[in-house]
Amino acid sequence: MKVLLFTHKSDIDGMGNAVLAKLAFENVNYKLCETFNLQNEILKYFEDGSIYNYDMIFVTDLWLEEPTLTKVANDKKLQGKFFVFDHHESALLGGFNKYPFTTIRISDEKGLCSGTSLFYEYLIEQGFLPKEENAIKEFSELTRKYDTWEWKTKYNDETPHELTLLFDSVGCDGYIKLMVEKLQKKYPNFEFNDLEKMLIANKKQHVLEKLRNYATKVTYREIMGLKAGIIFIDYEYRNDLAEYFREHNFDMDFVMLIALDYGTISYRSIKDNVNVRIIAEAMGGKGHDKTAGSPIREEQKAELIKVLTR
Repeated sequence: MKVLLFTHKSDIDGMGNAVLAKLAFENVNYKLCETFNLQNEILKYFEDGSIYNYDMIFVTDLWLEEPTLTKVANDKKLQGKFFVFDHHESALLGGFNKYPFTTIRISDEKGLCSGTSLFYEYLIEQGFLPKEENAIKEFSELTRKYDTWEWKTKYNDETPHELTLLFDSVGCDGYIKLMVEKLQKKYPNFEFNDLEKMLIANKKQHVLEKLRNYATKVTYREIMGLKAGIIFIDYEYRNDLAEYFREHNFDMDFVMLIALDYGTISYRSIKDNVNVRIIAEAMGGKGHDKTAGSPIREEQKAELIKVLTR
């Protein structure tokens, strides 16, 4: 069976889906996408006809918008082959859950959902993954706990955070390869080996040093009646830095984390009553109430270049 997967780039929830797909199917091609370029990436496969070369197509930790959504729904060749699994509020509020092939769920009896947890549930139900593989189940749950931040708010479990530190150490493709090889060994439980523990410890110390440095470079501005902390960062530190600001009681309502390396702005609420999804949407973005993002538009880049070259 030949499978095509479109999944979210640059976090362990997106990568988790690629890992599960490679464990479930022998022939998998995956495309790592941002929320803002998914529709264009899928349309490329329509334009050259290659989308019809696959037996199954999955979109995970991302969602289809119009007109792509209706295009897929009306394509008889793709019926029963195309599936979407996502957990973002923006997708529900946009009405993008209206077809049988879309599964967009924010929470269930286990807690908040992630793309990986929804995809894992599907693969188990359809018999593509064995129920008895406990290590795979634990991997999916660790991914869900980190992506929903329940590792911090509910379970006080450092392991999901360590998993993302490992991801940051080895990168997207390295992480997928490492996790697939690890889980194919069918260990009874998911545990880090000595090399992985060393990588995690080194990364943890490095991250702490980076956070302390970033914290000295915050600029404050009022945005939509709220006090925003604004800072230029490397994309991988966005969640850790937001948590650092919360733990150290920085005087801000939310933080704007500008990552030029990824061409995105991440928004993270620092105070519980702040909905950053609304702020991100005003900036042309999307996301969750507590975590959201928007692209750095071309005109914004042009303005930045003007300022830097005066």
